[in-house]
Amino acid sequence: MDIKKYKDIDLDYELLCYAEIFIDQETSPGNLGQNAWADQRVAYILSGSFEGPLIKGKVLPGGGDWPVFSHQRPNIMKSDVRAVWETNDGAKIYVTYTGKIIKPNEEIINNHKDISDINSEYYYFRMSPSFNTNSEKYFWLNDIVTIAIGRLISGGVVYKIFKIK
Repeated sequence: MDIKKYKDIDLDYELLCYAEIFIDQETSPGNLGQNAWADQRVAYILSGSFEGPLIKGKVLPGGGDWPVFSHQRPNIMKSDVRAVWETNDGAKIYVTYTGKIIKPNEEIINNHKDISDINSEYYYFRMSPSFNTNSEKYFWLNDIVTIAIGRLISGGVVYKIFKIK
């Protein structure tokens, strides 16, 4: 293989935003049980916020995550999230993302009172958000590819979202 063909192909990225999303513990259906393929769950979004160099606002209630958990490996989940973000200047952004979370083993979880205290090196939490908006100011979001690295916190999740250049 001639690796010279790949000399100018590199991954370059920049911070898009930080995001914090809280789950509605009261109205979320939670675990729906095992279906033919996996263990299905549903978690509704209660609230949240996001902030970055070019974008800032709140996560509106009503979206959610429809994750599935593997039969063979119950600590692995595949997320399927849909949400609406509203910027501080009133623009609405439809955000969807999928990804995978491999939770830490039970011993690590049991050694921490709060899941927020578990160092993210003990689990894998990666998402690939996609943005859709008709806002002229934020229309550029429709054209970018992003990667999110997350961690579990008490009552929700936090993400650091990067724009791939």
